[in-house]
Amino acid sequence: MKLTFLGAGDMFSFKQGHNSVLLEFDNTNLVIDFPESNCQQLFKLGKALTDIEHVFITHLHEDHINGLQLLGNYFRVYAKRKPVLIFAEELYEELWQTLRAGMEPSMTGPKTLEDYFDVRMAGKAFTIGHTTFELVQTHHVPGMSSHGIVADPYFYFTGDTSLDRGFLTSLPDRIQTIFHECHLQNDTLKSHTSLAELLSLPENIRKKLVLMHYHDLYADDQARFELEQKTGLRIAGPQSIFTF
Repeated sequence: MKLTFLGAGDMFSFKQGHNSVLLEFDNTNLVIDFPESNCQQLFKLGKALTDIEHVFITHLHEDHINGLQLLGNYFRVYAKRKPVLIFAEELYEELWQTLRAGMEPSMTGPKTLEDYFDVRMAGKAFTIGHTTFELVQTHHVPGMSSHGIVADPYFYFTGDTSLDRGFLTSLPDRIQTIFHECHLQNDTLKSHTSLAELLSLPENIRKKLVLMHYHDLYADDQARFELEQKTGLRIAGPQSIFTF
């Protein structure tokens, strides 16, 4: 399995694209979240939008879904198939309400989400090829459904979350890498995880961490390198590649 970061920035990132990864495995692929910035990043990697097979949505904040309308319309024009769109079942109505103004009207009559995507609503897990992805409910914003995913034995990808120390301590024996969001700012952001919180974790967890979804202050390679040297933690950047 190959994991490539398409972007590693937070909602207010202008330099490095919003947080999203491309997984390539079992002769197929999966993109986790689909911000609009993915389009340019995929182009840089020499990939067409129509190469995308599956997309998983962690939650409905704009910086995680604002490329879906473009993706769905692009496939309808340039492809003879629909990409598979996977999300927790409770997100269906709100997701369609978010996309509908730009996707329902058409020259041939009203469209639905299923006209653009092969919709698959996940319960506790979903399987692609020979790989099973377990949904993990995260603690992001009260009243908002949000999930990370575990691909055992490879990785846990948190999506947006405040620190869940109890769940993280259960992971080290199961997986190789923990891709964890971290805002890397001095401000306290209750819906996200701080660097100080991650540094307080036991060493056996810290050594598996790769930080993502952070402020543009660390968009520069040198700034990330210096912070890595200072903290001993790895930090992903756009087009960072991990293999399992």
